[in-house]
Amino acid sequence: MADAPGAVGETPPALVPSRITSLPPEALGASALHRATLSGDPAALAFYRWSPHDPAHRAEAARVAAEAATARGARDAVADVLAEQNRAWGATDAVLDLVETLRQPDAVAVVTGQQLGLFAGPLYTIWKARSAVRLAARLTEETGRPAVPVFWLADEDHDFAEIQRATFAVGEAVRHVAYDDGRPPEADRGPVGRMVLEEAATDAAIRQLADALPAGPQREEALRLAQDAYVPGRTMRDAFAALFRALVPDIVLMSADDARLKRLAAPLFVREATAWPDTLARLAERSEALAAAGFHIQVTPTPVNLFVMSDDARTPLDPVEGGGFVRRGLEEELSAEDLLARIDADPASISPNVVLRPLLQDTLLPTAAYVAGPGEAAYFAQLGPVYEAFGVPMPVIEPRLSLTLVEPGVAKVLDRYGLSVPDLGAGAVDAQQRLHALWRRLALDATDLDLDATFAAATSAALAAVDALEPVVEEVDGSMTSAVAAARRKVEKALASLATKTVRVEKRHHDDVRARLARAQAALWPEGALQERSLGPLGVVARHGAHALTELADAVPLDATLHHVVHT
Repeated sequence: MADAPGAVGETPPALVPSRITSLPPEALGASALHRATLSGDPAALAFYRWSPHDPAHRAEAARVAAEAATARGARDAVADVLAEQNRAWGATDAVLDLVETLRQPDAVAVVTGQQLGLFAGPLYTIWKARSAVRLAARLTEETGRPAVPVFWLADEDHDFAEIQRATFAVGEAVRHVAYDDGRPPEADRGPVGRMVLEEAATDAAIRQLADALPAGPQREEALRLAQDAYVPGRTMRDAFAALFRALVPDIVLMSADDARLKRLAAPLFVREATAWPDTLARLAERSEALAAAGFHIQVTPTPVNLFVMSDDARTPLDPVEGGGFVRRGLEEELSAEDLLARIDADPASISPNVVLRPLLQDTLLPTAAYVAGPGEAAYFAQLGPVYEAFGVPMPVIEPRLSLTLVEPGVAKVLDRYGLSVPDLGAGAVDAQQRLHALWRRLALDATDLDLDATFAAATSAALAAVDALEPVVEEVDGSMTSAVAAARRKVEKALASLATKTVRVEKRHHDDVRARLARAQAALWPEGALQERSLGPLGVVARHGAHALTELADAVPLDATLHHVVHT
């Protein structure tokens, strides 16, 4: 579908995909565990409490989650915080109504979440949110139970290097935009959500974005959305939330970095502080079982799944001999009593790691289902015994929708050369190697000369001629055998060099082929990564408008067992 012209601020027409096809997950290099889970293999599903393939399991998981949340008695307290947070982030009345729904004793949540990637992170962050919205609607339709989609802002994460860049494809180029505050990306800045946007770094990132966004009739809209959200003096969390709200307007946003919510979750922290050896043993046992079943281990079990957090640091706790803990990399030690006192006095300073974060989420929310990417789903395969130990119901782990968007120009390249999406990237160790190999094949196919066969025949004939001379030379002087072998190597090397040069010249004659392939690869596999894992959503907004993200994601079947290729 061609881009429709329109003035800045004018609502562009609805975007209907021209074609949707699907690929199996193995075509894109999915792990054995992910493939087995998507196919419904009992050996994989045994590591989860519920099957995402069974409506009866979904209904029962919802019942258990609703009853557990009501028994905990925190529905109103959580809803009060969510209402306040979402009003601050520009929620519509419809979203605030969803927050109110969570107060109902039979209501459940369908949750997903992600780190606070610059300018809304990679595209799959949007696909996760759209998956949660659609799965919540399906759960309500199946059970009659109100289900609310919730997006968990992973704002306590301290890995700044993972969130500081946004990526866009423009022609053959892959362009990066970075928030650079002058410190090394790997430096601990504390929870990234609390970072206050600095004027110089923010202005520079916006300027880079203006240069990196692809051309399109809604390019100014994309830039305006970023400028409205990423304002100096605002926190990284609030900036992300403001932009995400504009891109996914129909989901509840949630930050657990709130003293009121941490107070509700304090018993979770107390149990880990006092019974971490049990958590470690359960994780280790489950991990060994996964490995024995032929699946990979996503997270290595370690002691004490807690961090101590301040505005400028988030440090893990390590146990020390004889009891007590030490903040890793620091000299600060805490006795067991000190840690419990800290949890009681200031639970907001305690943060869960990847093992306990899902349990925090499902302690605060009536989570019937969690929408996970492949890596997250693998984490959950290890967590069943931990959920049991903490007395928290484990939700259904629903795989997220997986999409690749194919613009018309890219589709023409694929169709012209008979290529599929995996041909340009899946399984390639190096994206440039894959591009070069494709270019060579297509360039040779485009010529009437079969250069490979021609040079192979010539080389064979030349070497045969040298071989025929060998007995003659030996009869003249038997010591000249090595000279014949050397001549043979020189002939072979000279012809190989000539073949390489000839193919190189032929490829130059077909440089337009290389350029087309490079543009398609940048759009589908930027720097060797699958599009949804690398490119930012504002690139789609620039071409089609913010509404297109919803329209494209909602146009595909609600089937996460396949990867959907969506032609725009």
